[in-house]
Amino acid sequence: MTHHSINGSRPITSKIAEVPLRLICALLFLLAIPYLAHAQLISNPNPPVPAGLAVGGAYTAVAVGAEAPYWNPAGLAYSKGSQGRFAYHQPWSLTFLQHVAASGSFTLGHKAGGVAVAFQTLGTREGAHTMASENEMMLSHGIMLQEDLHSSLAFGYTFKLIGYKLGESVTGLNGLSEDLGSATTFGLDVGATAQLWDRFRLGGSLKNINHPQMGDGLKRDLPRIISGGLSYFPYYGVRTSFDVERILTGETQFKGGLNANVVKPLDLRLGVVTNPNSFTAGFGIHWRELVIDYAFIYHPVLSPSHQIGIGFDLDKSLPEIWKAK
Repeated sequence: MTHHSINGSRPITSKIAEVPLRLICALLFLLAIPYLAHAQLISNPNPPVPAGLAVGGAYTAVAVGAEAPYWNPAGLAYSKGSQGRFAYHQPWSLTFLQHVAASGSFTLGHKAGGVAVAFQTLGTREGAHTMASENEMMLSHGIMLQEDLHSSLAFGYTFKLIGYKLGESVTGLNGLSEDLGSATTFGLDVGATAQLWDRFRLGGSLKNINHPQMGDGLKRDLPRIISGGLSYFPYYGVRTSFDVERILTGETQFKGGLNANVVKPLDLRLGVVTNPNSFTAGFGIHWRELVIDYAFIYHPVLSPSHQIGIGFDLDKSLPEIWKAK
């Protein structure tokens, strides 16, 4: 997590006057998003980003780099260099559920923003048998639309290939098992992020805006989600964030979190979330290029979840690394 101090001695009123009108309109739009309709998949599990879950899931305005495809693809426009992430999760400590994800991102030259590829799978397994599996492949792009000394505005989109596969039936009287089938569909997410000075960042995302469905005959709608968030740096090394998220066919969730860089290379994280009311906690270690993240997610009824992630942050993009060779 990086943060730069605010410089300059001019009064705030003169700075506000310099903010472009289109940026102000964009900020108002982002604030309105939650009141109009995150890893996605079919069952909509927790996103495979422990750094985001540890702050209660208040990450729409925060996610950048390899974490952006799961939350807000516009965050790719604020990325630097190359990133990679891998996460493992057993939702609610259920041994038959396994959630695995991997993603990578890098910046493009000539102000073309950043791109990312990501994959996640959620499987229901018993021993060596897979009873059902959900898979999702993502390709994301984020680009800066406007940028000046005090403000910026970015837009991003994600194309998703979503698959669902059932296992085989039990062996029948004829001694043969039967493949229970599979289905595939496409999804589209869009997002926007706006930054004002170094302290404020607003983000909004709309997931599955193309209304994807699965199944033959009786089709099932995949979750369509609208979220909006705000992040604020009250002090150097301290970030607060707040999100509002709504599933079109469900309830609204309010999320809040705190990320504090207590001492290099350690970040401590806390978060709260409603519907159901719960809390989260975790930490992050950033040592040279290595990144390790952990999230603890409490649930008032189910067992707690633990999510662990490991990754890397490189200063250079992949094209720069390739040219250096």
